Amino acid sequence: MFFLRVAVQQECPLPLSKDRSAQLNRLDPEPGVYVVSRHINMRVIPFLLLAVLLLVLVLGGKQLLYTSAGPTAQAGVLDLRGWKWKQEPTVNLNGEWEFYWKQLWRPSEFWAAQGKLDPDYATVPGPWNGQIVAGQAIGGEGYATYRLRVLLSKQERELAVRVPTINTAYKLWINGRPIAVAGIVGTTAQLSKPQFMPMLSGTPSGQEELELVLQVSNFDHQKGGIRQPIELGFFDAVAREKELSVGFDTLVIGSLLIMGLYHIGLFTARTKEPSTLWFGIFCLLFGLRMSLLGEILLIKLFPKFSWELALVLEYVTAALSLPVFAAFVASLYPKESSRLLNKVLTIVVLTYSVLIVTLPPRLFTQGLWVLQVLVLLGVAYILSIIAVAFARRREGAAVLLVPCMLLGVAIVNDMLFAHELIQTTDRMSAFALLIFVFFQSVLLSIKLSRAFVNEEKLSAALTDLNEGLQEKVRERTLDLEEANEALRMRNEDMVRLEKSRSQLISNISHDLGTPLTTIQCHVEAILDGIVDTEQQREAYLRIIHGKVRGMDRLIEDLFQLSRLEARQVEFKLLPIASDRLMERLFHRYELDARNAGLTYELALRGEAVRRGPYSTVLADPERMHQVYGNLIYNSIKFTPAGGRILVEMTDNGDGIVCRISDTGQGITADDLPFVFDRFYTSNTSRNAHTGGKGLGLSIAREIVEVHGGRIWIERTAPDRGTVVCFSIPAEKA
Repeated sequence: MFFLRVAVQQECPLPLSKDRSAQLNRLDPEPGVYVVSRHINMRVIPFLLLAVLLLVLVLGGKQLLYTSAGPTAQAGVLDLRGWKWKQEPTVNLNGEWEFYWKQLWRPSEFWAAQGKLDPDYATVPGPWNGQIVAGQAIGGEGYATYRLRVLLSKQERELAVRVPTINTAYKLWINGRPIAVAGIVGTTAQLSKPQFMPMLSGTPSGQEELELVLQVSNFDHQKGGIRQPIELGFFDAVAREKELSVGFDTLVIGSLLIMGLYHIGLFTARTKEPSTLWFGIFCLLFGLRMSLLGEILLIKLFPKFSWELALVLEYVTAALSLPVFAAFVASLYPKESSRLLNKVLTIVVLTYSVLIVTLPPRLFTQGLWVLQVLVLLGVAYILSIIAVAFARRREGAAVLLVPCMLLGVAIVNDMLFAHELIQTTDRMSAFALLIFVFFQSVLLSIKLSRAFVNEEKLSAALTDLNEGLQEKVRERTLDLEEANEALRMRNEDMVRLEKSRSQLISNISHDLGTPLTTIQCHVEAILDGIVDTEQQREAYLRIIHGKVRGMDRLIEDLFQLSRLEARQVEFKLLPIASDRLMERLFHRYELDARNAGLTYELALRGEAVRRGPYSTVLADPERMHQVYGNLIYNSIKFTPAGGRILVEMTDNGDGIVCRISDTGQGITADDLPFVFDRFYTSNTSRNAHTGGKGLGLSIAREIVEVHGGRIWIERTAPDRGTVVCFSIPAEKA
């Protein structure tokens, strides 16, 4: 990449200090690289242009010019008996064709009128406008029949005929067999239907004479007739030329669409470069126009596409491309362009485009010269901008000047071809535009590479200058982050401890009030002599002793719950297989369940049970006994004798889920949201007669959460039992 080493000094807008210059010199040890690179760029441009021209000539050389070599028809007869088909496998059916104005003859009618014909003759290719018939020049509207007899030596290989677009509807017979139709041929505008459709069809084989009968009608275009040559040749040679033509059109259209979308994408990424937007729109407009010329790929893709709409798009895209391209050049070189001329050009082209959309085709095609004048003036204006920019040594002007001149020459060629002043092709501008798009991509690459080099050097210099400061800032930032994290953790610990302390005090005052009142009443009764027998005194003392033991258990549970909530309890987490853990938990409480007259069962389920291995969990066995015991004892308390407790362990490889289901009293819907809250008991169902203080499930929840799991009520209903679940994740690998 010879242009990647363009030095930054040329584009640097500010003077550099000696130290700054020295740093940049250290980054680029070759101070003369800019001069060398610029000269290399200037020298390589002509070679690139020559390479692109050669590529275009190789790909589509035959499409650039319609060669006039070969025989021509005389008085409706083309003699090809001496034609060397092996050297020239195709030939244009040019010359004088029989011409029958205002008559639509079929092949059978020619055979019936043999010897009685008095035809006129029309030169093909060429429109019938101005043709002298009965002493008068005819116009573009009307209908006619062309006829040509082709004399051949007997051929063993199959021949084919390639029919171009004909203004504006036609039907072709060869030796009485219809082989090509485009649109509907009619004697009035109401009976005819226009269509542009190039065709390729085989001819009757083994014939020594071909009779071509071609009906043509035109009521929708300024010019009618056969404006491009009809080609005859070996089928494979004609088909190959058509495939090459379609391939080249596809190449041009695809290149334009890709470049258009690419430049619009660049604009969305960097809106400060409007030139990319204008060039992208120009490529899309011209790509649409190219799909309506030559092989007319848009119609091949959408066969029912409106002929009138296609013609309108052909004219409008040509017109709108002019101010868009002018805006592109003006955005590149604003000081060399004129805002007033840009506005005038835009207004005139928009007015012309509105007229094209509103007028019928037979009218706006007559005003083609208006568009051509606008294009000539616009091309001259654009070339003048680029020439002035080149003279002032503006960046990229040398790259754009030559392809813009080629594009201007190609546009002039298309205009001359449209007026039948030369016989070349109407797609010359496509070739020139392909060259222009290539050079525009080269210019874009140069600009992007310079921007990248500039950015890399400035970034390197800035990094070198600020390295020490950045390191200090990084160190201070890390220190502050560590201090902030430590403060955050301490603050969380303080908040948690304060919350635990407040709840502990509140809970002690809440739940110790009732038993203390009971103890006080019984002691006062003993002291006041109300209890006068030894048996009553012993009973009162036993009640006081029970209340004291209950208070002791309550205080112990409260301290344990507070320490759990404050994360001050040490857990001895050990790796243990899920099946071993569940079996240890299950068997410890089997005797309690049997003594209560309950059916007590264990079921292992999940992928690990079917395929193995079981998950390994990190758990504190004693703490898990506390969780499991709270849940089992609740089920035993509230399940009548003869009921059932089912313990299910599900292991799918990612941990365990334990489900404990019973057939007991169940929990009411009003109590369900609060069962895991501390000190919550239902005075009407579960705990009214059991002496529970509502701490067991709270403690179980804290223990499960420390293990990284969760606990929940899966299903419950009054007198239909309860299903309580808890989960523990598998040990991380």
